[in-house]
Amino acid sequence: MGLLSDLPLGDLAGSHVSARIPVSRALLNRLVADALAGRKTPIRTVDIQPRAGDRFDAVVTVSWPFVPALTVTFTVEQQPGFPASPLLVLRWSFLGAVGALASRLVGALDRLPDGVRLDGDRLLLDIPALAAGSPAAMMLGYVKALELHTLDDRAVIDLELAIPEASS
Repeated sequence: MGLLSDLPLGDLAGSHVSARIPVSRALLNRLVADALAGRKTPIRTVDIQPRAGDRFDAVVTVSWPFVPALTVTFTVEQQPGFPASPLLVLRWSFLGAVGALASRLVGALDRLPDGVRLDGDRLLLDIPALAAGSPAAMMLGYVKALELHTLDDRAVIDLELAIPEASS
């Protein structure tokens, strides 16, 4: 296994870590492409374009003939509140006059990954469910704060971790 899984976290008791992690547009798009790989979905590609102000555009290309790429704008509506409410809530809207196509696309998204749920014009991302099975999952119990922010062409993750003092 990896370094984190072999690390006795009790040896780090009392640690507090704050990190600001910039994530490039290229890495975001690679992560999305990996998540789409092998899934049966009408979505062929997604190009994530972070914009300043906690928002980003996603240019979605579908496999339906004669349907142009659709641009969806996402705005961070609610940051996760660890540990009680680890949901990141995004509000989405389609740009341009593609309402009918947009409705059809959203209706076809019945096979969203675990941890992703549509609720009207909101996209709810359950951080623990999305992290399940990854090396990040074991660290979630130590997360005190996690926020997603954006700059032009970059997402920024603000993270605070704390490993409590050992009980005597």
